[in-house]
Amino acid sequence: MKFVAVICLLSSSYLYGQDAAAMAVQQANDQAMMATQTALQMQQQALQTTLMVNQMMETNNIGSFPESSGPLIGVAITPTFSVKAGKIEPGTQVRIKCTTHYATIYYTTDGWTPTAASLHYTGPIKVNENTHFQAIAVGPNLLHSAVARADYWITAPSATAPAVPVAQPALITDGVLHAGTPLRLRVDKEVSSSTAEVGDTIPLLLDQDVKVGDTVVAAKGTPVDALLIAADPASKHNVAGDLVFRIRSLTVRGKTIPLMGGQTLEGQGGRNSKDAVIDPGLTVIAVVAKDTPLQP
Repeated sequence: MKFVAVICLLSSSYLYGQDAAAMAVQQANDQAMMATQTALQMQQQALQTTLMVNQMMETNNIGSFPESSGPLIGVAITPTFSVKAGKIEPGTQVRIKCTTHYATIYYTTDGWTPTAASLHYTGPIKVNENTHFQAIAVGPNLLHSAVARADYWITAPSATAPAVPVAQPALITDGVLHAGTPLRLRVDKEVSSSTAEVGDTIPLLLDQDVKVGDTVVAAKGTPVDALLIAADPASKHNVAGDLVFRIRSLTVRGKTIPLMGGQTLEGQGGRNSKDAVIDPGLTVIAVVAKDTPLQP
């Protein structure tokens, strides 16, 4: 009887061991299956994120982000123009729209890329002459959109590119060039983001005379000190080239006149991204930063 009891006990232990081993194997299989499912879910989420980002970039026509760009940040949707670019009737009203909620639209018509310091779009714009529009949208906690561009030509038979008005001399009546006085400048030579570097000077010249009475104290063509503070060539990741410069001063008769101003220029973005190129003849306005006595 004792022999039989021992056999039964051994048999029970053996069966319990088999059950425990089977349970361990089943648990391992369950854990492996859960890990596989989790990995598949993560892959699907990553794929969905990638597709969403690609769709966003395709919508904004900004190509792909550089691998070293860090965490992805939202981008405002590129603005659109209510009137198709091309020939239009004089007086045509052009609206600029953006579907990004609470986005603010900024635009330019002078060839420079708009920034948050540019004209703020507040309503339809009546076009009576040939105009080169550029616009961006800036949304809350978003990168600014790609630049939207539209060129309009008036259908009048004699319509030509709008002439740059001749700047009148800046007149000094009390011997002081006062702070806040605007001075028009022009670009003297081409600058390209493909070759320019931060720290390079921008070839800017005074585009009007500065007079005290009838005497010219700063002649048109006087060099102006301006410095590049950003210069990036177009990249293989479909990112457009850009140039940003700051206007610093004008030297007249040994006196340095501090100036405030600057501009930004971006090349064409998208699949065929291009460098930013500042063409000779482009004009920009600088403002005198400090009262400066200038005597004839």
